[in-house]
Amino acid sequence: MSIISLDTEPGRLSGWKEIALHLGKGTRTVQRWEKLYGLPVHRIGREGGEIVFAFRDEIDRWMAATEGQLKGNGGEAPEGEPPASSAGEPAATPPEGGASGDGTRRADRHLAGRRRVLAIGAAAVVGFVALGWVFGRFSGPPRAPRPSTAGQPAAWRMANESLTVFDSSGATLFEHPFGFALPSSTSSDTVRAGDGSLPVLIADIDGDGRNEVLVKANATERANRRLYCLEADGRTRFVHQPTGTRRFGDDEYAEPWVIHRVFLTRGPSGSRRLWVVFTHNLWFPSVLQELDPHGAVRQEYWSDGFIELVAETSWNGRPVVLVGAANNDFRAASLAVFPPDGVTGSAPAARPAYACRNCAAGGPGEFFLFPSLCATRRTGQAGLLEAWVEHGDRIRVTVMQGGAEGGATYYTLGPDGSVLAGEISREFQAQHARLERQGLLDHPFGLIDDREMFPVRRWNGRRFEELPGVKVDH
Repeated sequence: MSIISLDTEPGRLSGWKEIALHLGKGTRTVQRWEKLYGLPVHRIGREGGEIVFAFRDEIDRWMAATEGQLKGNGGEAPEGEPPASSAGEPAATPPEGGASGDGTRRADRHLAGRRRVLAIGAAAVVGFVALGWVFGRFSGPPRAPRPSTAGQPAAWRMANESLTVFDSSGATLFEHPFGFALPSSTSSDTVRAGDGSLPVLIADIDGDGRNEVLVKANATERANRRLYCLEADGRTRFVHQPTGTRRFGDDEYAEPWVIHRVFLTRGPSGSRRLWVVFTHNLWFPSVLQELDPHGAVRQEYWSDGFIELVAETSWNGRPVVLVGAANNDFRAASLAVFPPDGVTGSAPAARPAYACRNCAAGGPGEFFLFPSLCATRRTGQAGLLEAWVEHGDRIRVTVMQGGAEGGATYYTLGPDGSVLAGEISREFQAQHARLERQGLLDHPFGLIDDREMFPVRRWNGRRFEELPGVKVDH
């Protein structure tokens, strides 16, 4: 359930095994390189887990820039650790290029990672291990080796009513008391995630060379679930939580608005952006806001379902922001596409109850809806988990169907927004079979489910139009 342009034209390496194989090292070595030296590794995923990947060209540029430092600082594999090709792990097959066939192979790799993610189920969402992860996760092209991180926020622990922040050597930098109870204790040493669900993010959000600490306060009281931005020395820079009400149809939805997701993106221009998602304390409306480094709202977009993904990339030669969410109007998954400085308005709706009546004018430049399939409708509704651009002009979309055990469906959108491909995961087929055995579905998996992949709907500025379907892969 992203966050980065996943343009795979230079070659995508899926998982630690493929990354290690490409570098000719063991997996422990490349994991250490990421933590200590900023090896450009990316992560996406939902609560309780993640999918790890990297790009060949980024890895190669990083290696060329840091190879001397690795050797000088003992960054080579420790004695006795074999390279990836002989580490006792099966060699992974690098992804192949081309428009036909690679979607299925990539989907299989996604599903392999998703099996690990979904097996964790509803485990607590949290984690952020090291500063190197932050830069690897949110950076663009690799940069020259960074100076020492001593004295910089790099790790954290939340317990009782306070947050403690440490530098890379483990020395305590500061402790921030919140003044209210936190329901559980957690730390960057115990949990990880990479989809905006982290309770603490450490990053330089204003480009001054010092790291700020962004905290989603998971307070017992919903009114205290705000976003905190702390300076490197522990001072509070800002605390943010939207105020006011929003009207959808004839109903008003009032505060408190509860912090849900935090994203840092970097667009093609290299500028970094801070995005936060707040949800209503009980119901479906959610808001995406871009904040400046001091907490002022730059842009704001309202959705009739929880927003789960924000990514900056380029599509058809122009920079865009991709926003993925659930859509309560159609019980579907939605993908909104905006120009980077035009994230405003609200999601279009067919039914009045899901149309925002007092939001700012405007909306996405493109808006797509992806259906919930029959097995999903028994247990919930679809939500958009991933979206990325392939080959510069195709958007690949992963739709989570029905939560932890529901599996996923995949779509490819062409340069003109048409549907080029559709695919149903094996996990969904397994879930379908279980529900059929339980008597909750009245048909075996097959053509009925292929047909339910469509229609994909697209907003044309006045109404939703149904896009033509395509043959579905399994």
